[in-house]
Amino acid sequence: MSARLLQSSMLRRWLPSALLLVLAVATFIVSRQFDEAESGATRARVDTPDFFMERFVTTIMGVDGKPVRTIKAKELVHYPETNIKELEEPYMVMYQTGSPSWHIRSERGWISATGDVLLLLGAVHAWRSSKSGVRIIDIHTRDLRILPETDYGETDKPVTIATKDGRTVAMGMRAFLKESRLELMAQVKTQVTGHLDKPPAQ
Repeated sequence: MSARLLQSSMLRRWLPSALLLVLAVATFIVSRQFDEAESGATRARVDTPDFFMERFVTTIMGVDGKPVRTIKAKELVHYPETNIKELEEPYMVMYQTGSPSWHIRSERGWISATGDVLLLLGAVHAWRSSKSGVRIIDIHTRDLRILPETDYGETDKPVTIATKDGRTVAMGMRAFLKESRLELMAQVKTQVTGHLDKPPAQ
């Protein structure tokens, strides 16, 4: 058999296998590119909100079937990677048995993945009013951390508190809301004359 015929015979024998190998390699490369693209897209989706709600409202009920607290917001955004929720203009009512409820507003909010921590960010306004609409206490501060299950709140920012008896300013506050007890941390100054505005529209 001549060298030319031998070469032609070998080409016919090995060419299909070589083509299959090239096709397999090409398929692997393309598949890997799709996997990497899909993985990148998944990471992008995880790093971005997966849903949002406008005019968000939720009410948590107690074991006795009565409302414990209500949270409203202009908008809620959920992040799946951390399961946190961000709120725009949140407003919370913490109902108190036998006494006036606490109302709290802020510019922004953040709810932890487990729901046991609520951060009210930016300017924060908290108040209580009697059934007749008379303001009992009026609090202005910033960046208030709330533990809803224990009705506890705290901040290390400046605080202004107004009651019918006067106005108090301080640096930092611990609020035991269920007990209606406030602990002011530092630089406490009180002015005996006070003025309370009417409650804002709900």
